[in-house]
Amino acid sequence: MLYIFSFDNSNVAEKIALFEETLGIKIPDTYRDFLKKYNGGQTIDAYFDINGESSDIRCFYGFEEQDEYCDFPQVMQYNSFTSAIENGYLPIAEDSFGNYIVIGIGKLNYGKISFWDHEIDTYNYLCPNFKDFISQIKSHEYVPLSIEERIQARKERTGDAEVRDSLIKLWQEEIDELANLKQQKVEL
Repeated sequence: MLYIFSFDNSNVAEKIALFEETLGIKIPDTYRDFLKKYNGGQTIDAYFDINGESSDIRCFYGFEEQDEYCDFPQVMQYNSFTSAIENGYLPIAEDSFGNYIVIGIGKLNYGKISFWDHEIDTYNYLCPNFKDFISQIKSHEYVPLSIEERIQARKERTGDAEVRDSLIKLWQEEIDELANLKQQKVEL
C-alpha cells in the first residue's frame, strides 16, 4: 500500500498533453490516471522488493512547482532521462541512490515497469503494469514525531539524548514542510 504526499494537480491534463507532444510519446493509461489524480508526490519510507530488485522510492515525478528532484521539467534536463527515453522508457520515480523506476513507452515494453540501475546502466523488469507496481509498494501513513519525541526515541535507541542544534533544525524543517502537505493512500 502506497501513501504519498501528492502535488498540486491543477491543469495536469494539459501538462501531460504538452509533455507527450514534446517527447513524442504516449503515456500508458493507468499511469496517466495516477498523474491526473496525484501529479506525482513525495513518499516517506516507501519500499519495494520485486523480482530480486529492492529499493526505496523518494518521489514520483510531477509537473511544475515541485521539489526540483521531483519535477518533470527539471529531470528532463538530465542526460540519463534523455537516454531512458531513447531506450523506450519514461522515468516516473527515483530512489535515494539516483536510480529510476521507469515505465515502458516502446512497442515491446509498453506499460511495463522496470528498475534502471544507474551504476551498471541496466533495466531490470519488475512487473507488467503500473497498478501492479503500486500494489507491491510498502509504506505507511506518516505520523510526525515532535522534536521531544525524536530525542526520546534516539535516547531509547542509542542511550544518548544529546542532539546537536543542526539536527534539531533539520527535524524542524521536516516537520514544517510536511505540516502543510496532505498524505493520501494511492488508489487507482
